[in-house]
Amino acid sequence: MPARLATISLATLILVAVSSPAVRGDDSNLSRATLKGITSVFVVVENLDDDAKKIGLTEESIKTDVELKLVLAGMSVATKGFEVPGNTYLYVNVGVLPRVAASIQVELNQNVLQQRNGEPAFGATTWSLHGEITNPTPQRIRDFIKELVDQFLNAWLSVNSKK
Repeated sequence: MPARLATISLATLILVAVSSPAVRGDDSNLSRATLKGITSVFVVVENLDDDAKKIGLTEESIKTDVELKLVLAGMSVATKGFEVPGNTYLYVNVGVLPRVAASIQVELNQNVLQQRNGEPAFGATTWSLHGEITNPTPQRIRDFIKELVDQFLNAWLSVNSKK
């Protein structure tokens, strides 16, 4: 039943999306401000579903693409999550409905302090973009992930001077 529900949800998402690729998310001035002072991240790629694996996608290829983009832009990439101050990590999630569509999400998560009570919130999403593409192939998906990472890096560079 969960696989069928996921298929129905993705199909509905495709019917709602008129153009390809469609990008939505939170890349506002407020979310960009949360990127100030970040010098290092850990990259987390969510485990791919069976449909993504069937078309030839791998977590390793996605992670390598993302890490290379970050390093080339001047950001340090940690090999272990606990090495990064504030537990800052870039999260990538991909869902695939073969030959139909793929949903891709890129988020920056970090520990924050809640304004209302000063208590910590662990792994809060402070910046995000997501989108869908039709007719997914491994290369089209990887290229779209790179586009979203480029948008993240533009946001990051807008509040941090490149060294």
